[in-house]
Amino acid sequence: MVLKLWNYIRGYVVIRVQGLTLEKFINMCTVRNIYLWDVKRVGNTVLEAKIGIKGFKDLRKIVKKLGCKVSIRKKQGYPFWIYKLKKRKMLLIGAFFCFLLLIFISTFIFSIEIAGNENVETAEIVYKLNTLGLKPGTNRYFINLRKLENQLLLDMNRLAWVGIEIKGVKAKIEVVEKIAPPSRIDKNTPCNVVAKKNGVIEKIIARNGDAVVEKGDIVKKGDILISGIVQLEPIGGSMLVHSYGDVYAKTYYEATKSKGLTEIKKEKTGQKLVKRILSLGSIELSLNKGKVPYEFYIIEKKSKRPLQWRKIGLPVELITEEYYEVNKIKITIDEMEAKNYVHKRALDDILEEIPFEAEILNTQVDFVAKDGVLYGKVTVEVLENIAEQRILQIGED
Repeated sequence: MVLKLWNYIRGYVVIRVQGLTLEKFINMCTVRNIYLWDVKRVGNTVLEAKIGIKGFKDLRKIVKKLGCKVSIRKKQGYPFWIYKLKKRKMLLIGAFFCFLLLIFISTFIFSIEIAGNENVETAEIVYKLNTLGLKPGTNRYFINLRKLENQLLLDMNRLAWVGIEIKGVKAKIEVVEKIAPPSRIDKNTPCNVVAKKNGVIEKIIARNGDAVVEKGDIVKKGDILISGIVQLEPIGGSMLVHSYGDVYAKTYYEATKSKGLTEIKKEKTGQKLVKRILSLGSIELSLNKGKVPYEFYIIEKKSKRPLQWRKIGLPVELITEEYYEVNKIKITIDEMEAKNYVHKRALDDILEEIPFEAEILNTQVDFVAKDGVLYGKVTVEVLENIAEQRILQIGED
């Protein structure tokens, strides 16, 4: 590759030599240190070869001495390319101004991408960004990103964090929404305390209202735990109160994961094919032709931005795709290794659901192997406060 690049930079020609003394021609070139490469015979008295520009000039004496006929078939390399450009000055000037125009255009934002929002509408964020000056057609160097982030947080109180990054001609905005705290019921409003999830009652602390469940009772989500209707025993009748308190119950979290006991491992054979793609914005131009000759292969991608200086540059990217031929090998997974994998994945999912203040009491794991797949069910017993206030509706028991 280095030799080919060097030959291209210094320039070379493809020549055709006709004569009856071709072997002598090659020997004399070797003696006079004239380098020939890619030599191939195309007939009994004809050969083709590649030779540098300087070497071609030195052939005059050899040709004259041997009486051979030498003709140029093709000219390749940087010097010939420059020579052609000198004849087309207007094309060169046009290319220069086109290059400047591309640099200028690449300083503008063409699209805006919003990520991370679930409850806040994308259109609402885009509208607010437009009013603050960030919109398609805006020059990136006229925008203060940090100031824009802070102003967006001030104007949209439902956002907890904003990050703005400009990549090429695209502005990517990542947001984190605020988690709304549970609505609080005014202390003068009558309410019940109900279960916010299923569980087995372990401890009740009724600070106001009448507890209607005891330790060991099984409750479902929505069941009344502390009633806001207080019975007045001595005089009879009832009174509506703002009930509140803590009710601790054993709750259960479950997750099931699976892992195949056999896997197909891909092993490289050493054969490789390289393809290069030139990306201009959303347009991709393949610099290689032909299909991948391998039945099974893996792809490794690399990308470079050749015309990039700091954060300034054209939206041009050179993508290199390396296709490695692989053989598929079937391997058996150790059962203990599979159990550890399933256990960890299931436990990670459960721990994301368990409240931070809850106490883990017990963990149970059950494994079942079926049709070459290991299934693991993890159950975690937790002690947590399941009390939740709900406004008491008139006529509610």
